[in-house]
Amino acid sequence: MRILLIYLAPLDNEPMGLMCIGTSLKEAGYLVKIIGIEKHESERKLLKEISDFKPDIVGISIITSLSDKAQHIANFIKNNFSKITIIAGGPHPTILPYETLKNGNIDIGVIGEGELTAVDLVETLSSSRPLEKVRGIAFIKNGNLVLTEKREYIENLDDLPFADRELMPKDVIYGRAGYPVANPVAFLMTVRGCPYQCSFCQPTLGNLFGKKVRRRSPESVIAEIIELKKKYGINGLWINDDTFMFNRDWVEKFCDLMIEKKLNMLWYSNGRINCVDKDILIKMRDAGCVGLVLTPESGSARIRNEILNKNLSDEEILKAYRICHEVGIPMQANIMLASPTETEKDMDLSITLIKKLQPHFMSYSYTTALPGTYLYSKYAKEISASPYYSHSENYDIGKFKKMGTNIPDSKLRAAQNLFNAYSSNSFSNRARHFFQYPYFRKILYKRWKTLIFNRHPNFKHLIFDFAAIILGSVIYFKNREIYKTV
Repeated sequence: MRILLIYLAPLDNEPMGLMCIGTSLKEAGYLVKIIGIEKHESERKLLKEISDFKPDIVGISIITSLSDKAQHIANFIKNNFSKITIIAGGPHPTILPYETLKNGNIDIGVIGEGELTAVDLVETLSSSRPLEKVRGIAFIKNGNLVLTEKREYIENLDDLPFADRELMPKDVIYGRAGYPVANPVAFLMTVRGCPYQCSFCQPTLGNLFGKKVRRRSPESVIAEIIELKKKYGINGLWINDDTFMFNRDWVEKFCDLMIEKKLNMLWYSNGRINCVDKDILIKMRDAGCVGLVLTPESGSARIRNEILNKNLSDEEILKAYRICHEVGIPMQANIMLASPTETEKDMDLSITLIKKLQPHFMSYSYTTALPGTYLYSKYAKEISASPYYSHSENYDIGKFKKMGTNIPDSKLRAAQNLFNAYSSNSFSNRARHFFQYPYFRKILYKRWKTLIFNRHPNFKHLIFDFAAIILGSVIYFKNREIYKTV
């Protein structure tokens, strides 16, 4: 069987979920291809890809904000290639299986974790076995939704093969130079599940990956990193776990192995504010960590804890960022705007917090009640009446929206512009770190060295680095007083 897996966005990085599914199918002996789809090119590209590859099955990974796009693509395939079986997986089919399947564009939904289910399902479609025997799927039969027996989660993640990078176009691996890590860059995941209960994420994440947090062994992760380095010349990693730092013993073992093996790899990861302490950050830094994403989400303790359920105090946030500045690890802060019941005063507290924290990078999003989350359940009536949730693309966290807040649109736009302006100060933030921390100068040296001697195709990143330091230095020395940290 030939299987085409569709990622509903450009392939500018590795889609880890689809890569893991594709790897399991490839290991089972099937011919697999992964493609990315831009909105403006979807029909033209699909015609060519399907005509050339001739798949028996098309798989689509769907998040809620792209569910309308997925339905359009599935409908197009059905109308032009009626014999192809279309399967959908990901968060949206897991949380809303009937909505995913009801119009007949998609034949089967995969519920939850997909590696074992995908192989079982394809084997069943190749035989005369009834679909009811496949655990962990949904389909429509005689007009009714059928949910088969739930499949158990994979207990030992070390049993899974490493994600097969050969499924990716070469320019996805070798074309990216993600600052501040070295080049080329690969995505990596070490954990499934999250022990925390943020209202905008749970229990959806638990329905996908279970309530128990499962983690690969440090030895397995190190073995994959060694393979990435030898096979593809990878020098930088984005460790894309939801919460990399939650198990201190695991992180210490991982860092010890990175140092012991002398892998000389630069990496960036998500963190958790309440897991930050100086000793573990120093060990992470010595093992190659060059950045952390730390997410206070709001400067208002009320919004952060009562609405978003982060369970973080102002003191914990200030302390974590202070430690990062002391150790010399760049950090990214994420802020959520327009949470339910948020006031202008709450929003001003977020602005004040960012000025206190002085992160080196930052991003913002609009608080979004995704289906299946605690936030969605609590505000279901407001969501149904809100114009901001009228189309699936509005569930994109980057789209302007508000719900249950009286903050004027103009004030929200002003905050958005302020955070955009702060993000554009990354030049001066790089220069600030360059001059304040000798460790960061070593990071840039490593990055520049790999760009030059590895003949990385995107030398524009090298030019950008130099320009950022030069321009940032001017801004930094002119405005040094505003860069006082917590």
